[in-house]
Amino acid sequence: MRILKYLFLLTILVSCTKKYETFHAIKKNQFIKNEPHNPVMPKLRPGRLVVQESCEGQIFWTTNAKKITDNNLQALIQYSCAGSEYLLNAKITEMWWTTIVYSRSCIKLESYCPVANRL
Repeated sequence: MRILKYLFLLTILVSCTKKYETFHAIKKNQFIKNEPHNPVMPKLRPGRLVVQESCEGQIFWTTNAKKITDNNLQALIQYSCAGSEYLLNAKITEMWWTTIVYSRSCIKLESYCPVANRL
């Protein structure tokens, strides 16, 4: 019975959330988080896979870890596939977990660098 009390208490004190978003294509200079994004683009095919991740921690209310990782997403998009204007088959995974004292927010960007179709 004591173990059940501890498990119940633990579920109240700790929470975790994960959110996935996928995009067929991202035009790097037009992407705005949480807004519809479906750019018109030339015929491209996926090349190499690029995976980038950014995490931020927060103790009590000293910083806003979620806001920082949201801002970091723009940098991750801009620095992925240098020299290309687009990212293909992109998947953005947001994860954050919270306890009473500490919170952690992470964002992961998985995308393919585009390669021009050859005729």
